[in-house]
Amino acid sequence: MGGYREGKKESVLSILIGVVLLLVGAMAVFYATYKVSYVSVDYGIHVDIAKELDWSDPVQMLREHPEPVWHLLVRAAMKAGGFSAERAAGLVSGGLCALTYLIAAHFIHRAVNASVAGTQNPDSGTALAVRIPAGASGTGHFSGLSVAGAAVFTLLLSISSAVFVPWFNPKPYLGQGSPNPWHNPTTIMVRPIALLIFVLVMGECLRVQRGGFQKGQGLRIWKGFALAVLLVLSNLSKPSFIQVFYPAIFVLMFLWLFAYRFRNFPFGMQLLVCCLPSVGLMGMQFLSAFYGTTNSDSAGVVIAPFKVAGLYTDNIAISTLLVLAFPLLMGLCSIIRRTFDWTDFFAWVMLLVGMAEKFLLAEGGSRMAHGNFSWGYIIALYLLWFVSIRDLAVWKGRLAGEISVWRVFSIIGFLLCGLVLLAHFVSGIYYLYYLIVLGNGV
Repeated sequence: MGGYREGKKESVLSILIGVVLLLVGAMAVFYATYKVSYVSVDYGIHVDIAKELDWSDPVQMLREHPEPVWHLLVRAAMKAGGFSAERAAGLVSGGLCALTYLIAAHFIHRAVNASVAGTQNPDSGTALAVRIPAGASGTGHFSGLSVAGAAVFTLLLSISSAVFVPWFNPKPYLGQGSPNPWHNPTTIMVRPIALLIFVLVMGECLRVQRGGFQKGQGLRIWKGFALAVLLVLSNLSKPSFIQVFYPAIFVLMFLWLFAYRFRNFPFGMQLLVCCLPSVGLMGMQFLSAFYGTTNSDSAGVVIAPFKVAGLYTDNIAISTLLVLAFPLLMGLCSIIRRTFDWTDFFAWVMLLVGMAEKFLLAEGGSRMAHGNFSWGYIIALYLLWFVSIRDLAVWKGRLAGEISVWRVFSIIGFLLCGLVLLAHFVSGIYYLYYLIVLGNGV
């Protein structure tokens, strides 16, 4: 991941140090995930599924287990390495978290350094590059992000959790949620896929938008094919991501119809075609999970405003604020600095969709308290946190070029965001201690 540093490439030594830090970060999240797998309340049932999975009849397997990818990987690790099911589960989940860490680090590094290029050429950069306007933020030089810097920012992303306030939320996760839920293997499975889809879709959306929706600048064929495959894989890993992705992409395309006078309509139709296989599969999964005969606990979906969320917290608003403090502050600062972009917007729309599902919907019957309609919200939390960390990293590189009067306020705002992020990070460390050392299951 070569990049910019005040307009110059990183030295070989800096890159080597960064690679070492990347590997250390990946190993840290791998080890944490592996250790949590032995105490998590969610792993027992999923490990049992992996043990009993019948490969010989894929159709029946999908009917009984409509999200089998993690279980298949565990079964493959058991056969290939001769591991016990429990150890294979920890190795697979740890590997997936390490992979997510490396993917996020790559895109954060790329986003910041693409923003460097964008200050020199407004038409350059990638979808995740933050567009820096002249004026409020100044026009001075903009230092890029080293590989080591990307490793540090991504570690902050990968460990942070809801701010821990012991007299309010003695259980760090329940009631608040987290961008990093260590205890649920299928969420760990879908997260790197969700991140890839998010970056791919926003990349194509903003490339076409910046090109003025001209004819011949639609969705590239190979990316459309990759998107269709990733969406189906996302379904088979855990349908939680597409629960928030589809409504959000519809909202974005609908708004663009008015903002760009229907010029985005052909591009929207191209995205729709890519989504159709996944939509069909999602319908089958929905019927199987909530109304199917293979699930004896299924009792349909009910509208129950705030009923499930209220089971785990005395104050839903405060619990939500504790997990969103940094993204909220970062979003406010981005709006003030005029750097809030369509990528930020899309991440926030996904979160709002996830919040609506979490707070308004529930499973009927005995599984109501499981809160399974909150998983879309959890995935959206991670993606919003990813975008917010990207924005903070870009802001750091911009500080050196701020004009004198504005720079004082900018530094104060940056430090305030950093302090709030530090509170999330320390809370995330405690959350791991709560799980691994104290042996709590969730």
